[in-house]
Formats: sequence, C-alpha cells, structure tokens
Amino acid sequence: MKELLEKFEHAIINGDADASADLADAIVARGEATPDDIFVHLSGAMEVVGGRYETGEYFIPEMLRSAEAVEKSMTVLEPYLFEHRHEDAGVIVMGTVKGDIHNIGKNIIVSALKAAGYEVHDLGVNVSTDKFLNKVRETEADLLLLSAFTTSTKQALLDIIAALEANGMRDQVKVVSGGASHSEEFAREVGVDGFATDVKSTLAVCQRLTHP
Repeated sequence: MKELLEKFEHAIINGDADASADLADAIVARGEATPDDIFVHLSGAMEVVGGRYETGEYFIPEMLRSAEAVEKSMTVLEPYLFEHRHEDAGVIVMGTVKGDIHNIGKNIIVSALKAAGYEVHDLGVNVSTDKFLNKVRETEADLLLLSAFTTSTKQALLDIIAALEANGMRDQVKVVSGGASHSEEFAREVGVDGFATDVKSTLAVCQRLTHP
C-alpha cells in the first residue's frame, strides 16, 4: 500500500491526472488506506508543487495540471473518504481570499475536513470580503478558514477581520488563516485565532478551536 500511495503522490506532482485517478481507484479497491494515509500523501504532493512554484521550477501550467490531477483523483476518493467520516464536528466556511487564485491546497483541505466530519461551505478562489461575511451569517459558521498562498495577501486578511469587527461578528466565529508561508508571527499581525500550513495542522487547529 505504501508503494501505491507514493506512486499516487508522484502522479499529482507530475500533473498526470489520468494516472492519479487510476491510482486512486486502486487505493479504494485495496481498502487498506485510512483517510490520514491518503491526506498525508496529498499534502506531501501539495508541498512539493508549491515549493517548485516558489522556486520557479513550476509555473502556472504545471500548477494547473497538478490541480487537475487532484480534482480527478478526489472524484474517485471522496465516496471512500465519506464512508470513513466521523460524526458532525461543526460548520466551516472556507475560501481563498481576494487576489489569490490558488486552489490545490484548499481543495485537499476541504476534502480532509469533510472526512473529519465538518460541514464545509467552499466559496472557491478570489473571494470578496462581503461574500465571506454573508456566508458566515447564512450558515452560522463555527469557523472561517481563509486560504492565502503567499504573504502578499495580508491586506485581504486584514480587511476581512476588520469587516467582521465592524459588523459585530468577530466574536461569533473563529478565524483561521492558512498557507505554506504562514507563521505564528504572521497570524498574530493579522489577528486570526489560528493558522495552518498543511492538512495535519489545519485539522489540529480546527479541533482545538471547536472543541477547546
């Protein structure tokens, strides 16, 4: 199973959508992998792709191919992950902030959160402040997860926090920012309740904030 999962991870890194779907199908057929096993390798692939983009080894076309590989494989994996999901854990609104169109990491984390039992409302990418606030109101969300690939999105995060405060909503929802470049210092400057850099840390911070 380990070899199969590693091949799956490499298929995503290489942007081979057909291979990633075939390998996902093989993983499901074997039935031995836990959701954690699958998300460790999805997260690993995401980190490699993001790292190669940051260093200039990958460009937008490579990122898009890897995103397609994730999307195609998740079509196969989600029913399997849903079978292994936990009890309802809370309501989450999530999206990539205004000015950012990266969605590979977000899509993986959305699936991980669903498998962990959360009701997730994914708003997509390049999401406006108003759209986030309206969805939080509509769903009475416990958590607002803001995906931001780079620190250049800091102003968008500050705008969302300011809007929550201006509308008297800041105490009603816990806010988590996420992205490979995030740090404790960055989270403190922005004013969020927690931050995450990968699938594992996202699940941990969500659990901490919803079940203190």
